[in-house]
Amino acid sequence: MEGPWSRSGALLPCPLLLLLLLALGSAPELLFGQARAQPQQVNGILGGSALLSPLLPPNKTVKEIEWSFSAGAGATIQVAEFGPSGFERPDPRDRFKERLEMLSNMTLRIRSLERGDSGVYGARIKLQPALVEDQSFNLTVYESVPSPRTRSQLLASTVEWCNLTLQCQGAGKGAVNVTWQRDSAARGLPTDRHQLSPDGTTLRVALPPAAANVTYACTVSNPADQKVVLFDLQSICQGGGGQSSFSKSGYIVLTLILVAVSLGGAFWCWRMNSEKAADPAATPTVPAEESPSDPQYAEIVRRSPPEGNDQGQGHPENSQGQSCPEKAPQGTAAHEQGSRAPEDTAEEVT
Repeated sequence: MEGPWSRSGALLPCPLLLLLLLALGSAPELLFGQARAQPQQVNGILGGSALLSPLLPPNKTVKEIEWSFSAGAGATIQVAEFGPSGFERPDPRDRFKERLEMLSNMTLRIRSLERGDSGVYGARIKLQPALVEDQSFNLTVYESVPSPRTRSQLLASTVEWCNLTLQCQGAGKGAVNVTWQRDSAARGLPTDRHQLSPDGTTLRVALPPAAANVTYACTVSNPADQKVVLFDLQSICQGGGGQSSFSKSGYIVLTLILVAVSLGGAFWCWRMNSEKAADPAATPTVPAEESPSDPQYAEIVRRSPPEGNDQGQGHPENSQGQSCPEKAPQGTAAHEQGSRAPEDTAEEVT
């Protein structure tokens, strides 16, 4: 007598039946519909735009597309609809307002992205004659990557080697990724001449000065944006060939020393001038005035004849032969002129 699990029976062997039941329990879509595909990842920048482009089957006519939005555990809302009447908004007062539009290739465009726009967008596509296809998009809105903070420092420059460090750090909020490239090449940097810090923000380079004519690129990025900064090693290693390059801090110290020396010299000159002004021996003496008791002399020229012309005074050659009168005391000269005045008057009357 054959049992129910015999080879000639209608029932399947027990192991095969169990596998079929497990497959049906874990994936009922295999029997009742098409398995749902994973959402397509879309990244956007805060304030920018995002494009949600469904994959349409070829040679099929689209009758209608319904767009829905779900943010996390929140309720799913219908945000747009495209059909025979064109593009419509079921609720124009929702959070998207005038920021949604439908392009000619059935792509939904979201303008002026906000943080709350991150979520899952569903597109239910109705095709002729009676086909329905569901697609979904996972939109994540990121902040724009600001320009990174960079710094280059020359450690040593000799005839054989140029040792320096390059720093590139992301600024602002959010996690960013820092990568380094040489001459815009995607290949890795050799470890014998390059040392990268654990966080990837500092790169130490050791190259011969002859081989320093290269450019290093630092890329700071997130999934939606990136910024690139270039380092020209030839300009950094310009102090090579056995000459040490003066760092920026060295120039600052030298400037402070020169300013201090200049101020000290100006103070010393001011102090010396003040001491000279206060020293009486250094003050020039004024010559003493003549004593009023000393006799004063005046030169008197007598005219002969009295009414004669002034040729003697006007022509120096006529007065060269005459002897100068002797000087007399001031009081005697005045008395003599006063006593002789009547004689001259009488002589003129005659």
